[in-house]
Amino acid sequence: MAEELLRQGMNVTAHYRTSKVETLELQEWARTHGLGEVFPVQADLTKMEQIEGSVSLSLKTFGPIDLLVNSASDFYPTPLATTTQAEWDSLFELNLKAPFFLSQICCRTMPSRGHILLVADVHGTKPIKRFAPYCATKAGLISLCKSLAKELAPKIRVNSISPGTILPPDNATSVEVEKAAARSLLGRVGTPHDLVQAMNFLIHNEYMTGFDLIVDGGRALV
Repeated sequence: MAEELLRQGMNVTAHYRTSKVETLELQEWARTHGLGEVFPVQADLTKMEQIEGSVSLSLKTFGPIDLLVNSASDFYPTPLATTTQAEWDSLFELNLKAPFFLSQICCRTMPSRGHILLVADVHGTKPIKRFAPYCATKAGLISLCKSLAKELAPKIRVNSISPGTILPPDNATSVEVEKAAARSLLGRVGTPHDLVQAMNFLIHNEYMTGFDLIVDGGRALV
């Protein structure tokens, strides 16, 4: 998604928590191809002071933010019988609290026709077993999208994307990937390109706000 925005001539503040190497590689890739500038910002988005600090650094570097993409998220199983309060808090702080306060801070200086894009999940509306807190955070994001769209209109648009299986977890087996593909009406898992196409549709259609775009190959219907 960041690569696509750079291809479109945008400068990108690229937040990362631990992926410093990959972020610096993105910066070098953009420089090599003569694209927009990448400004890497390290932050733990479960901490309010780091949320505020990352936005402040971006504003000092590039000025007002035209497009905010909230995509940072944790995903791990939390069975009902064993879920701890720390796990619950961690998931809600990163997956739901951080997007809310990033949106709050950015919208203060966001110009007219600005856009906030939230990356939710198809499991926000179709929960799965052993992931109740995670699914609840994504359901919250879909609701947040609609609430913010009402509150920030007409100056700022707010939309969300609910992907299905796009990038399977690193520890996923080939059998698990095949099962995920079988649960899609299109018989395959998604690709980053599928997500990029959805992002482009929403950011360039200026008559859409408060909309959650499902990109799951029909999995929600199965």
